[in-house]
Amino acid sequence: MADERPSPAKQDTPSEVGDTEEQAKIGARLKEAREYVGLLQEDVAAALSIPRASVSALESGKRRVSGLEVRRLARIYHKPVGWLLGDDSVELGDTEPLFRATEALSARDRDQVLRFAEFLAAAGRPAGSARTAGRSRSDGNNAEDESEG
Repeated sequence: MADERPSPAKQDTPSEVGDTEEQAKIGARLKEAREYVGLLQEDVAAALSIPRASVSALESGKRRVSGLEVRRLARIYHKPVGWLLGDDSVELGDTEPLFRATEALSARDRDQVLRFAEFLAAAGRPAGSARTAGRSRSDGNNAEDESEG
């Protein structure tokens, strides 16, 4: 019966398989995040000062992402580090769907969406409340001014 026990090398195999699966999941998240913000692998490679092939290897799980790289990628992709690393308990902000819906709009259209959002925020609170005052536009097109007038 002693020969049926796995050798120490075979005991490491499940861990290695788990690491490979984890790297693949992280790679998939990295790719999803990159595509979400509309960047090419070349753009990310330039931002990280690494070859494009390295970005491809990260996304396919063939190359491990370093701690410094994941921090930089989180900044580039506007995602929490925990989310990039596969932590499903990390909640993305409520603004994610709004960002996705407006990312392809022109700057003028995005400005109109912002003014409308400020109008809606102002309409849902008592007059004189300054809840969104810090986010208001300073160009005179303030939704608070329009809703109170």
